[in-house]
Amino acid sequence: MEKILEVAEIELAVLESFPPKLRITASGTVPTGGWSNPKLDPYIYIQAPPNGIYDFNFVADPPEGVATQVISPIEATFSMENLTSDVKGVRIHASQNSKTALLDDSGQPDRQPNRFTLSDRDKTTRIVFFPQALTPLGATEKPSDAQLEYHGVEGELVFRGDEISEEQTILGLLISVILRPNADAGGVDFALVLPPVNIGGEARQEFDTIGIKIRSRGRVINPIGAELTYEVLNLKGVAEDIPIL
Repeated sequence: MEKILEVAEIELAVLESFPPKLRITASGTVPTGGWSNPKLDPYIYIQAPPNGIYDFNFVADPPEGVATQVISPIEATFSMENLTSDVKGVRIHASQNSKTALLDDSGQPDRQPNRFTLSDRDKTTRIVFFPQALTPLGATEKPSDAQLEYHGVEGELVFRGDEISEEQTILGLLISVILRPNADAGGVDFALVLPPVNIGGEARQEFDTIGIKIRSRGRVINPIGAELTYEVLNLKGVAEDIPIL
């Protein structure tokens, strides 16, 4: 079995049973037709995760023969037995992204932020990140594409879809973009550390994090020393659940 291409949506439902069960339904996409036997494969924990977020891989069997070369939808369901109060949510991983769905204190699905706005102390750098674009903005874009707007001394830049790299790490979600390609004069990349943010039943929640500007020194004859330098930005962030029109 292999991970699917991308997780699109997660739905959580607490079933009225004794003891209660959590039904997890995830939908996503695969790169071709012909994928079969989709399933949510749970991580094996020696101890329960301290943050209460349980991880799953979204996997399926790829086609063995000729398959239609078109991105196709896929769905899988998993029932978590003996739901306890330590379960705060689930995180589902695909090959190109991961998504998290949370339960509120009553054990029901919680609101999820769909916009993150961040800025440094001097307001010289401002980032707006949408984990999922609210509307498709072009013929080749999908509604599930992320979008990042960067406003800083490097310019006013907008990144979408494959222009954004996302990787789940122990620090949180690491989001990176190329502000200036690495040419003779050197390049500039930007990495944003985005922690999981639970906004509960509220519309917004403030948090602190960091961004890192990564500079390469470009073409240097007989280079000595580190090839990259780092500038760390302390960022104030706001996570919001805004209406989708």
